[in-house]
Amino acid sequence: MRKFLYPFLTGFILLITLVGCNTTPKETDNGWVKLATKTANFQTDTDKITLNSLFGSNHYYSLKLTCIQGSVQIDSIQVHYADGHVQKLSTLGLLTKNSSTRAMKLDRDQNKIKSIDLTYSSVGNATLNLAGVTKKAKLEIWAKKSADTNK
Repeated sequence: MRKFLYPFLTGFILLITLVGCNTTPKETDNGWVKLATKTANFQTDTDKITLNSLFGSNHYYSLKLTCIQGSVQIDSIQVHYADGHVQKLSTLGLLTKNSSTRAMKLDRDQNKIKSIDLTYSSVGNATLNLAGVTKKAKLEIWAKKSADTNK
């Protein structure tokens, strides 16, 4: 029984790990790639979005945020590059459902993005969420690939 159980559990854990990893981002018709989706709680929160360099290219020249549910206050965005450089993008203010930020140009489009730090807070509170008045905000982080890199 153990001869069967251990390889089965090892394979199952490997499968769950691979399913949980970032997959190759899907590119839209206009060249934008969705990097991540985040749900904001009703408090100020900082999320670190780490891009998995094993799957797909991390060479991007532009970044934007889209709010797909609720309202969210964007406090700060920091882009960390593989060479250690950190770029602070301008604070963008309030985003509501179905609104996007402008495309923000990245300093180092020839360098891979290691991670993105995003500080934000969802507008509303848990009581209003239970009553159905407001919902937690959901954000999508989009990037546009560099035109002169095919990596």
